[in-house]
Amino acid sequence: MKTFRDYIFEQIGRMRIVMLGGPGSGKSTYAKELIKHFNIEHIYPGGMLRKEVEKGSEIGQAVKNIIDKGEFVPSNIVLDLIKQKVEKSPKGYILDGWPRYMQQVEEMEQANIEVDYAVFLDVSREEVLRRLLARGRADDKEEIINNRIDLYQRETGPVVEYFRKKPGFISVNAEGSTPENIAKKIIKRIENEGK
Repeated sequence: MKTFRDYIFEQIGRMRIVMLGGPGSGKSTYAKELIKHFNIEHIYPGGMLRKEVEKGSEIGQAVKNIIDKGEFVPSNIVLDLIKQKVEKSPKGYILDGWPRYMQQVEEMEQANIEVDYAVFLDVSREEVLRRLLARGRADDKEEIINNRIDLYQRETGPVVEYFRKKPGFISVNAEGSTPENIAKKIIKRIENEGK
């Protein structure tokens, strides 16, 4: 008997998912579970940009100054990295933390980067602060985190609403349970949406 995953790959050839959620909502945590389950690529602009910073490349230097202020990196840098990865992902992919604002949604459409499912991770500000302060990265200070949440709500709120109106939008309460249980809930919702 064919699995849902086999059916999807037969029908559309790929599974393309975008993970939406504020800082600390668990996008990468859940993306890793979906990648394993659906056998698709993880496209994580944050991680790709951090690699550039670690390498100390010209892009990395510019990116570091922007990230240190808690601001978003210019979209043309991010889009180029994403397009390269999408082209190398024949089975599908998860876009983790991108698009962040409407200009990127437009750029995504112009670049023919398609999405079958948008998964929105709903997490309260209090929980985000708790999670990120516990993580203890250099850029995880309360004032910077609050700036990032405010910026997210201003810039990414319209993106969430845009995907909410499209088929394949899945909203999940991503707190109050274990990451494993939340990941299972997301996978089940995706599989049920596709039937």
